[in-house]
Amino acid sequence: MIVRRATLAEILPLRHAELRPGRPVATAHFDGDDEPTTAHVGAFDDGGILACATLMRRPLDGEDAAQLRGMATRADVARRGIGTAVIAFAEGLVTREWRLALLWCNARTSAQGFYERRGWRVVSPVFDVPDVGPHVRMVRRP
Repeated sequence: MIVRRATLAEILPLRHAELRPGRPVATAHFDGDDEPTTAHVGAFDDGGILACATLMRRPLDGEDAAQLRGMATRADVARRGIGTAVIAFAEGLVTREWRLALLWCNARTSAQGFYERRGWRVVSPVFDVPDVGPHVRMVRRP
């Protein structure tokens, strides 16, 4: 497996399949995906993409920050450390290349434990994202 920067075209099918199943592909395309400051990350093996995430330069409470969005792992390879490798790569990119000290995301409550085990912390009450479900805002200062 290799984790590297990826293109939107490489990650969009996985993002759609895992995060927006049964809905139009357009629902998996996020505002900001095509911005020059956005970075897409993927984990790949010979069979294709295994996991993905997107980083967008988005302030949080007035502080320059990176927002993690669209984090997904193929269901058939979940819980094998692949998502952990993707998030580690993403955190490194933000700190080394973007020189930012704050990452944030709106995490599904079902994924909250994954982020907490990696040092992220909840900073909001649960809120609902229409057609997606309950989320919490989380932050990490690497």
